[in-house]
Amino acid sequence: MLSFYAKELRPPFSIMLTEHDTLSRRCPMLGHEVAFSYCRRPGQEIPCSRMFDCWWEAIDIQAFVADNYSEEIQNAMIQPPKPKILSLIEIIEQARKTT
Repeated sequence: MLSFYAKELRPPFSIMLTEHDTLSRRCPMLGHEVAFSYCRRPGQEIPCSRMFDCWWEAIDIQAFVADNYSEEIQNAMIQPPKPKILSLIEIIEQARKTT
């Protein structure tokens, strides 16, 4: 299981995890405005994989991710997404199990 908070000992110059949480922008996946805090944890254990594309103009997103997340999470963020059909099958299976 991935550990959400990666580094317990950060250098004094590192960016705090919640420092940019009040910033907001339009999310290309959801189609409406979201806060940076949502991008850090969008209903899953790892941050949104589009963080780099969406926030690079507003903040130093590379430094933020490097300072706040483990290598394991950083690698998970850059993995290609599951095919939509696979995601749909997983959702259907979950729904069958709960009913």
